[in-house]
Amino acid sequence: MFLRCEVFDVERAVVRFVKYWNARVAVFGRDKAFLPLTSDGALKDDIESINAGYLQVANKSDPDGRAVLCFDFRKEGEDLSSDSLLRVIWYQVHMALRQESCQKQGVVIYVRCVDRYLDWRPSLTKKMSEAARGILPMRFAGAHIIHPPTFIRLILAVVKPVIGKKLRHRFYQHSGSIDNVLKSLQKFGLGKIDMLPTIFGGELTYS
Repeated sequence: MFLRCEVFDVERAVVRFVKYWNARVAVFGRDKAFLPLTSDGALKDDIESINAGYLQVANKSDPDGRAVLCFDFRKEGEDLSSDSLLRVIWYQVHMALRQESCQKQGVVIYVRCVDRYLDWRPSLTKKMSEAARGILPMRFAGAHIIHPPTFIRLILAVVKPVIGKKLRHRFYQHSGSIDNVLKSLQKFGLGKIDMLPTIFGGELTYS
């Protein structure tokens, strides 16, 4: 996975591998970091957060073979710990990486933002961005923010500096009716109703 993520650059893959394990111990603790990232392993105490649907993996990949993930940041307004939600992110990313096509082609992420600015958790967003940049063995194809709120600039102001120069240009915003959203997504190969998550009025379901 690490070699594919770094396009078989061995030196970069080794650097990411070391950062990954250091971060995994920090996120899960030494007692759980070396357990399998499963619901009955390292995530056995995070079932409620997994079931909340904070981050989910779609039941199918996009036309280019990329895994499709969906972040529902509205769940940050619920009574779930940030540490648990961060562990769920690691868990779901590894679920997506079970697909060989995901290891090769990367992931596409849909984003549903919080309703209220006060529900947003900046520290969790920062940790998530750091993991995406150079820790998790995941190739980030792009994030599609559907119906962004008026305060989206404040959120992106936290995300973009952390995620790095290369990835900060892969955030896209889509608004309007379902037809308008699909038309906007079309140039990314996501312009069909079966590639739009159900929470946005589409037909794409998640496991």
